Amino acid sequence: MNAFRVTRSLFALPLLLVLAACSPDPEEPPPGRDDAGVSDGGADSGTRDAGSDDDAGSDTDAGTEADAGSDADAGAPDAGSESDAGAPDSGADAGSGTDAGSGIDAGSPDSGTDAGSPDSGTDAGTPDSGTDAGSGTDAGSGTDAGSPDSGTDAGSGTDAGSPDSGTDAGSPDAGPEIPADGGTVITGTLSGRLTVAGSPYRVVGNANGVVTIPRGQVLTVDPGVILDFRGRPEVTEADVDAESPDNVMNHQAGRVEVRVYGAIQVRGTAAAPVLLTSTNPYGWWGMNFYGENSVGSGHPVFEHMIFEKVRKNQYNGDRDWTRGALWVFYPGPVTIVDSVFRDNESSANCGALDLMFTDGSRVERTVFQNNRIWEVDRFAQPGTYSMSGGGAVCITHGRNTVLRGNTFRGNSVEAFGGSLTTNLWARPILTWPNPQGIYDLGGGAAIHYFQPDNDLLEDNLFEGNFIPLGPGAAIQLEDIGGSRTVIMRGNRFINNRGGAGGVITCNRGSNTGELVITSSNVFSGNVVNGQPAANSTGTCGVVTQ
Repeated sequence: MNAFRVTRSLFALPLLLVLAACSPDPEEPPPGRDDAGVSDGGADSGTRDAGSDDDAGSDTDAGTEADAGSDADAGAPDAGSESDAGAPDSGADAGSGTDAGSGIDAGSPDSGTDAGSPDSGTDAGTPDSGTDAGSGTDAGSGTDAGSPDSGTDAGSGTDAGSPDSGTDAGSPDAGPEIPADGGTVITGTLSGRLTVAGSPYRVVGNANGVVTIPRGQVLTVDPGVILDFRGRPEVTEADVDAESPDNVMNHQAGRVEVRVYGAIQVRGTAAAPVLLTSTNPYGWWGMNFYGENSVGSGHPVFEHMIFEKVRKNQYNGDRDWTRGALWVFYPGPVTIVDSVFRDNESSANCGALDLMFTDGSRVERTVFQNNRIWEVDRFAQPGTYSMSGGGAVCITHGRNTVLRGNTFRGNSVEAFGGSLTTNLWARPILTWPNPQGIYDLGGGAAIHYFQPDNDLLEDNLFEGNFIPLGPGAAIQLEDIGGSRTVIMRGNRFINNRGGAGGVITCNRGSNTGELVITSSNVFSGNVVNGQPAANSTGTCGVVTQ
C-alpha cells in the first residue's frame, strides 16, 4: 500500500523538503511560499511565508494575495531539529485545583491529522465587521526576569517532598458552546473589532485555507467572542489517498490557518473568555507570526483566551505547519495571561506555544493541558532517533521571559516512525551525550528551552506530564547562554514521567551560563524509567542564587 501522497486538489500540500541544520534551502520554495530560512538545528524544512502580505489593505478580496513578501528571516539557529513527536494522550489530570484562568475544560484530544495548504490563490474573503481598534496596548519593552533568591540547590538527588508550594492555575471547565447557526463568515482577512453581536465568527479562509491579519491593521477581539476556525470540513473529510487510506498525511486539506502580519489583541474576561477553536473534526492550522514582518502595529496580547484543537501535523514539513499551535516568531514582548491551551498537537516541537526570539514576554496564570508532540518521521529507519520536545511550550532563543503561576498538566512528547497510522513504531528521543555529538536535541514533556537568557520560571505546577522515551520528565534546556540562564523557584513537580535524564535535564552546549534551582522548588512522585527521578541532571552548572 502506497504510504505517500502524490497528488492533491486545490489544497495541495507543498513539496516536503528535508534541510540540513543551519543551511539555506537550496530548492525553490513552493508557489506563494518563499522560504524564510530560519535554520532550525536539524531537519527543518524552513519557514515558508515570512514575508509581508500584500493582502494588508482592502477587504475587497478580489485581487491576488501576494503572500511571498520580502521573506527576511531572522536567520539565527532555531530550537533544535524539527523531527516530530508526541502521541495523543488525554493526560493525567490530578485534581481540579482552583481555577485562576478563564475556566474551561481541557477536553479530550480529537481525532484526525491536519496540515493545511499553501496560500497562493486569490483572496475571496468578506470584510470583517467593526472599526479598526487602533494600535492596541503595548505589552511592554521587556519584563524583568527577576533576581534570584537564596536557598540550597535542588540538586540531582531524588525527591519525595509534599506539594506545598507553587500556584495551581486550576483545571479548566467546559467553556462556551458554539451556536449551530448565525454568526459571521470570514474568508479572507481579519481586522477591526470582533464583537459578541457578530459571534460566532466562522472562519473558512480563502481558496487556500488562509486568513490574514494584514500589515498595518489591528484585530481586537472582545470578551465572549467565539472564533470557529472550521475551514471546509467536507474537503478535509474527502482528503484521503485512495491507495493509502490509513496514511498519516490524510485529512490535511480544507483546514484553515491564521497568518499575523499586523497586530492582535485578544481581550477576554474571566466571566466571558474568548474561544479560538474548530468544529472541523480534524482541527485547524493554528496561528503564525513571521518575525520582523509581523512587527509595527502593536505587541501581541492574549487575555482570558481558550486556544484549542490545533493539529499541526504536516510530518517532515515546514516550521509553521509543524511547531507551536500558537507560533510566535516575534522580536518583542508577547503577553499571555489567564488563558487556557488545551488539546493542541504539533508534529515537531512545542505542542501549544512557541515563543521564538521574543524579548520580555510573560505567560502568567495560564493552563496548559493535554497538549502533545506526536511526531511521525515517515522516512525514519529502525534504530533512528527523534529530536523533538516541548510537549506544551518552547522558549526558543528568548530573552527575559517570565513564566509564572501556570499549570502544566498531562502534556506529552512521543515519536514514531512509519507512514500509516496502523503501522507505527516508537522511536526514542536522542539524549546527551551521544555518538553524533549533537547538543541541539529535544525533550521536555512540558517545556523545552533553547538558548535561554535571563528567564524566570516561578510558582508553576508541573503535574502528570510524560515523555516515555526521552529526557526531561518536565523540562529540557539546551545550549544555555548568558550568565544566569533560567531561575527556577517556587515550582511544584508532581508525578511527571520520563525515559532519560531527570525531572529537569540541562545540556550546557558551548555556552557558560548557569542554571538556578532554589530550595523552594518541590519534587514529588516523579519517575524516569519507572524509578525515582533525579531532580536535575545534565552538563549545566547549577547554582543556588
